[in-house]
Amino acid sequence: MNDSSVTGPAYFLLQFNELYNSWLADSANNERIEMDYHIQTITKDDKFRILKFLRRFFFRDEPLNHSIELIPESEDSTCLELEEYCSMSSLENNLSLMAVTTSGAIVGVILNGKMDPPSDEEPEYITTCENPKFKKILRLLNYVDRNVNRDGKFRGLNILEVRIISVDSNWRGKGIAKALVEKSLEIGKEKGFHIARADCSSFFSGKLCARLGFEQIYELNYTDYVDEEGNPVFSPAFPHTAIVTYVKKL
Repeated sequence: MNDSSVTGPAYFLLQFNELYNSWLADSANNERIEMDYHIQTITKDDKFRILKFLRRFFFRDEPLNHSIELIPESEDSTCLELEEYCSMSSLENNLSLMAVTTSGAIVGVILNGKMDPPSDEEPEYITTCENPKFKKILRLLNYVDRNVNRDGKFRGLNILEVRIISVDSNWRGKGIAKALVEKSLEIGKEKGFHIARADCSSFFSGKLCARLGFEQIYELNYTDYVDEEGNPVFSPAFPHTAIVTYVKKL
């Protein structure tokens, strides 16, 4: 894939165990639990550290990835197309953030980007994708994007897309995901974005968006997204039953 591969939508990939724990923690205490970390902007120099982090804490367990076994079982395996999709779309735009401890360890990552207008034709980055499993995910995201924009409601708006969130398993339930989203919204507003959008493939990521004041505008049940033979393309484990789009005015 080339630079044109990053112009389409991306799923809001949040490690669901982190979000579930964060959801429970926030229900008991609405204030952020102060931890020994700070949030900083991701730059292109952070690429390999970010990808290493995502391989460890995210790629294999995201509901859609897990449903179709996108990542092989071997310990060092990965999906190169997913890695390129992440790095090209979100690591060089000064919109993505990471939570870093005082010792320099990354404990959380949020990848954001600017959404481009949807195309009526299948984008080249999907057509040329050589990984058939990842192509299924890209086509789902494009299908969602076309339906969200069907009435032209967001035409002409500058939209910040929340794409990927992942948190170190040892730091989950501490409000890091919430802090990363809130800081992203702050930066988006400062940079002149009108809307923040998240396509939530996980039930719990949707709960996070709802708690942070996002509005649900579209929902697609996985059972309704079928192949030529009428079989669901994705069958994530419960409670991940739908991909839901949320937006928030900035």
